[in-house]
Amino acid sequence: MNKNIDENFLTRWLKDELTENELEDFKQTSDYFLYTKIMEVSSGFEEPDFAKEKVYENIESEVEQKSAQAAKPSKKSKVIALNWVYGAVAAVLLLLSVFYMNSGSEGIETKVGEQLALQLPDKSEVVLNANSSLSFDEDSWAEKRLLKLRGEAYFKVEKGATFTVETKLGKVQVLGTQFNVRSYNDYIEVQCFEGKVSVKTQNEENILTRGKALRVFPGAEAEFWDVIDQEPKWKKGETTFRSISLKYVVLAIENQYDIKIDVGGVDLKQKFTGSFTHANLKIALKTVFEPMKIGVIFTNSKTVTLVKQ
Repeated sequence: MNKNIDENFLTRWLKDELTENELEDFKQTSDYFLYTKIMEVSSGFEEPDFAKEKVYENIESEVEQKSAQAAKPSKKSKVIALNWVYGAVAAVLLLLSVFYMNSGSEGIETKVGEQLALQLPDKSEVVLNANSSLSFDEDSWAEKRLLKLRGEAYFKVEKGATFTVETKLGKVQVLGTQFNVRSYNDYIEVQCFEGKVSVKTQNEENILTRGKALRVFPGAEAEFWDVIDQEPKWKKGETTFRSISLKYVVLAIENQYDIKIDVGGVDLKQKFTGSFTHANLKIALKTVFEPMKIGVIFTNSKTVTLVKQ
């Protein structure tokens, strides 16, 4: 990457503030193609609704703060807020460029509370959920579309050769479709939103069509149900569950928020059906645990303790 291309440079590019010479020089570099491609990929994914609201709230808050310092609102206060938005986009471009330049067999990981949208070599698209990892071999991609997944991801697959997602408990194979995979050490869950999906575990293979989902635990029969959504809700900032042990809900909350949940003597085998938001920790905890008659105590800002009521 050109050392002169930093967040400030990208902000100016996004706002069409580069000089003619700067823009012409930029177009002659491989970085120009890279960032243009990243912008094309990013525009294909919708922002979570709650993220948009937070952006608007931050802009409004900053404008109000600047306005309070002056007798009346000025153009300067609006420019500051606008720069905040362009700066955020430029920072995202820099983050995504790291993926594009270093992708391949090394893999991609998301942190707690982080989501990452990316495009594969065949233009298939993936959104990786929080605290998850994905790896593939770019050099052999044309011959074998194979990825390894830990955690959760949503796929939009371009038609072509067999597309395989390997998890610890099985393989998900498609030719061209949209589906979601949630995979952890002791279960795999797949939802098909378009086309047809083959789910192969140790002892069996199941075919899912549009609007169908399954969950498989080792040594147990597969569970099936219908899906009415057009895509997974976690892309919009809400994680949902259907009749699953509470321990997986606890894990999901920890994956979305930077906290540790001390479960104490709470029975984690009891089943939970419902959802929680990614936008507010206190609301998320209340939504999950209050209906189950479980109390929540903040031991500190990073630790929550569950108690029986």
